[in-house]
Amino acid sequence: MGLGPLAVLPDYQGQGIGMGLSQAGMLRMKQIGYPFVVVLGHPGYYPRFGFNPASTYGIRCAFENVPDEAFMICVFNSKVMQGVKGVAHYRPEFDVTS
Repeated sequence: MGLGPLAVLPDYQGQGIGMGLSQAGMLRMKQIGYPFVVVLGHPGYYPRFGFNPASTYGIRCAFENVPDEAFMICVFNSKVMQGVKGVAHYRPEFDVTS
Protein backbone atom coordinates (compact mmCIF):
# COMPACT_ATOMS: atom_id res chain seq x y z
CA MET A 1 0.00 0.00 0.00
CA GLY A 2 1.00 3.56 -0.55
CA LEU A 3 0.34 6.41 1.87
CA GLY A 4 -0.55 9.57 0.08
CA PRO A 5 -0.82 11.88 -1.51
CA LEU A 6 -1.12 13.92 1.64
CA ALA A 7 -1.32 17.70 1.85
CA VAL A 8 -2.58 20.27 4.31
CA LEU A 9 -3.30 23.84 3.26
CA PRO A 10 -0.64 26.23 4.58
CA ASP A 11 -3.12 28.08 6.81
CA TYR A 12 -3.86 24.81 8.63
CA GLN A 13 -0.36 23.38 8.90
CA GLY A 14 1.19 22.95 12.32
CA GLN A 15 -2.09 21.86 13.91
CA GLY A 16 -1.48 18.11 13.77
CA ILE A 17 -3.83 17.48 10.82
CA GLY A 18 -1.18 15.81 8.66
CA MET A 19 0.06 13.78 11.60
CA GLY A 20 -3.48 12.63 12.39
CA LEU A 21 -4.17 11.65 8.79
CA SER A 22 -0.87 9.75 8.54
CA GLN A 23 -1.38 7.92 11.82
CA ALA A 24 -4.99 7.01 10.99
CA GLY A 25 -4.05 5.72 7.55
CA MET A 26 -1.16 3.67 8.86
CA LEU A 27 -3.21 2.23 11.73
CA ARG A 28 -5.92 1.15 9.31
CA MET A 29 -3.43 -0.52 6.98
CA LYS A 30 -1.82 -2.31 9.89
CA GLN A 31 -5.23 -3.49 11.17
CA ILE A 32 -6.14 -4.84 7.74
CA GLY A 33 -2.92 -6.82 7.72
CA TYR A 34 -0.73 -5.14 5.14
CA PRO A 35 2.91 -6.01 5.88
CA PHE A 36 4.23 -2.58 4.92
CA VAL A 37 3.36 0.83 3.50
CA VAL A 38 5.42 3.00 1.17
CA VAL A 39 5.43 6.75 0.78
CA LEU A 40 6.97 9.15 -1.67
CA GLY A 41 7.42 12.23 0.45
CA HIS A 42 9.54 14.64 2.39
CA PRO A 43 12.43 12.80 4.06
CA GLY A 44 12.31 15.21 6.98
CA TYR A 45 8.67 14.49 7.78
CA TYR A 46 7.89 10.78 7.45
CA PRO A 47 10.66 9.19 9.57
CA ARG A 48 8.72 10.31 12.68
CA PHE A 49 6.15 7.65 11.72
CA GLY A 50 8.73 4.89 11.39
CA PHE A 51 9.60 5.31 7.71
CA ASN A 52 13.08 4.53 6.41
CA PRO A 53 14.48 4.54 2.87
CA ALA A 54 12.79 1.69 1.00
CA SER A 55 16.11 0.80 -0.60
CA THR A 56 17.11 -0.58 2.81
CA TYR A 57 14.68 -3.42 2.06
CA GLY A 58 15.54 -3.74 -1.63
CA ILE A 59 12.37 -1.90 -2.66
CA ARG A 60 12.49 0.86 -5.23
CA CYS A 61 9.95 3.23 -6.73
CA ALA A 62 8.65 2.66 -10.26
CA PHE A 63 8.91 6.39 -10.96
CA GLU A 64 12.22 7.47 -12.46
CA ASN A 65 14.54 9.99 -10.80
CA VAL A 66 13.06 9.64 -7.33
CA PRO A 67 15.70 10.49 -4.70
CA ASP A 68 16.48 7.48 -2.51
CA GLU A 69 15.73 9.40 0.68
CA ALA A 70 12.27 10.46 -0.59
CA PHE A 71 10.93 6.95 -1.26
CA MET A 72 10.38 5.34 2.13
CA ILE A 73 8.87 2.26 3.70
CA CYS A 74 7.35 1.49 7.09
CA VAL A 75 7.36 -2.22 7.82
CA PHE A 76 4.59 -3.65 10.00
CA ASN A 77 5.53 -7.32 9.61
CA SER A 78 9.27 -7.92 9.28
CA LYS A 79 8.78 -11.69 8.92
CA VAL A 80 6.85 -11.23 5.70
CA MET A 81 9.49 -8.84 4.40
CA GLN A 82 12.36 -11.32 4.65
CA GLY A 83 13.81 -11.75 1.18
CA VAL A 84 11.32 -9.38 -0.44
CA LYS A 85 12.75 -7.14 -3.15
CA GLY A 86 11.28 -5.35 -6.09
CA VAL A 87 9.57 -2.34 -7.54
CA ALA A 88 6.63 -0.60 -5.91
CA HIS A 89 4.03 0.56 -8.43
CA TYR A 90 1.31 3.07 -7.67
CA ARG A 91 -2.14 2.85 -9.20
CA PRO A 92 -2.26 3.81 -12.90
CA GLU A 93 -3.96 7.12 -12.08
CA PHE A 94 -0.67 8.32 -10.61
CA ASP A 95 1.21 7.58 -13.85
CA VAL A 96 -0.59 10.34 -15.76
CA THR A 97 1.51 13.42 -16.41
CA SER A 98 0.18 16.73 -17.59
